[in-house]
Amino acid sequence: MIAIETKALKIAPIKVIWFAAAPGKWNFLNSFYKQSPSTQFVLGYLRKPFFTKTINLQQSPETIEAGFDRNTLYEIRRATKDGVEAFTDGHVDDFIEVYNEFAKTKNLETISRASLTRYKDNLVITYARHNSNNLVMHAYLVDRAIQRVRLLHSASLFRKEHDSQTKATIGRANRLLHLKDILHFQNQGFRIYDLGGYAPDTKDEALIRINQFKDSFGGMLLAETDYCPLLAAAGLFLKNLFKR
Repeated sequence: MIAIETKALKIAPIKVIWFAAAPGKWNFLNSFYKQSPSTQFVLGYLRKPFFTKTINLQQSPETIEAGFDRNTLYEIRRATKDGVEAFTDGHVDDFIEVYNEFAKTKNLETISRASLTRYKDNLVITYARHNSNNLVMHAYLVDRAIQRVRLLHSASLFRKEHDSQTKATIGRANRLLHLKDILHFQNQGFRIYDLGGYAPDTKDEALIRINQFKDSFGGMLLAETDYCPLLAAAGLFLKNLFKR
C-alpha cells in the first residue's frame, strides 16, 4: 500500500491510497482509494469498478514473451536490430517535457513537476533511445511492499512526427521498452506488472486501440475498485483521479 498526499482544489489536504486491501471506515473525509482488491460497499464512499491488465512476473522470461502476440515479438526484434536501447534511470524533468508535448497532441491535460515528485522514491521513469534521441518514456508507481509496479503515464512524440519510418521506429521502441521494463522489474523482485488500466466493452475507438495494444502483451484482466469519498465526489478534481 502506498499513500500519496495531495490537495483537493489545491486547498484541502487529501490522501490517495493505492492497493489497500479495503478502504478505512473512518477515512472517508480525506482519503481516496485506488485499485483496491475489495468489491464491498463501504459507508462514506462512492465505489467505482476499475479494470487493468497485469502480467505475472513470477513466470520465466520465456513464458512471459510467449504470451506476446506475433506482431509484438516482431516489432521488439526489429527495434533491437535497429539499435533502440532501453534505460531505467529517467529524470522527472525530461519526462515532463516529453509528456506535456505528447499531451498537447492528444488534447490531454499536462502534468506538473509536483504531480510526479509527490510519489518520491515510489516513482521510476524508463525510456527508450535511438540515435541519442528519447523516443518513448514510461513513468511507474512501484509498491515494493506488495511487489507490484503500475504504469502511470506513457509518452512519445509519435503524433508530432511526419516521417513514416520514424513513426514506425517509435512504435517498435515502445514495445521494446515494455519488455525491458518487465524484465527489469522482474529482476528487482516484483511480482506484478500492471499496464495501468483497461476499458472493457468500450465503444470509444481510441480506448479500443489502447486495449488492443495492452492485449498484445498477454497477461490477465484484473477487476479492482476505486473508492471515492462521497463528500468529495462532486468535486471537479476527482475527474482527474478517475481518469487512470
